[in-house]
Amino acid sequence: MDHPLPLQFSRRGFLRAGMGGGTAIAVASLLPAGCARSYPQAERDNTDLKALTPKEYAVARAAAEALLVGVPVSATTVAKRIDRELGWVGEPIRGDMKTVLNLTEHLTPLGGRVRRFTQLNPSERLAYMQTWRDSRFQLRRAAYQALKGFIYYFAYIDDATRPITRFAGPWPERMKMPVKPVDFGEVV
Repeated sequence: MDHPLPLQFSRRGFLRAGMGGGTAIAVASLLPAGCARSYPQAERDNTDLKALTPKEYAVARAAAEALLVGVPVSATTVAKRIDRELGWVGEPIRGDMKTVLNLTEHLTPLGGRVRRFTQLNPSERLAYMQTWRDSRFQLRRAAYQALKGFIYYFAYIDDATRPITRFAGPWPERMKMPVKPVDFGEVV
């Protein structure tokens, strides 16, 4: 379902979007860091987390499991790559993605679910994520696109996906170019 972006925001639309986004971020900031008894996925995956908490890692991994059905890259690999990249990139991207992961985990009642995102099976997760994709609220659609974008990017950069994408590889892999010295003449 395509949602065309309005060319202009009315004053009322701007205030509504700002208040809705602000409210969602405020709710996310109030969510306890450790609602569940434990999120053992990072420990089981033998992952030394750089940027994400164990809960955020578990949400990223669960979302990857739902979105990457049939893709020859593991959800664990994708979640590890997301964590590593967020450790490098820093703020504000890291904080925004952490907010998206926390909202995804705890706002399942918006999608008609009573259990947290990580407790759903992969098909239920995908259906829940589709409620975010198809939402009338720009914030939910943007959060879905951010999470999906991270997951797809870190899955499809893997060489294992080349048969799917038909990417032959970067040109240095496809052809050998002889290295020749270049004479720039006398340097003054």
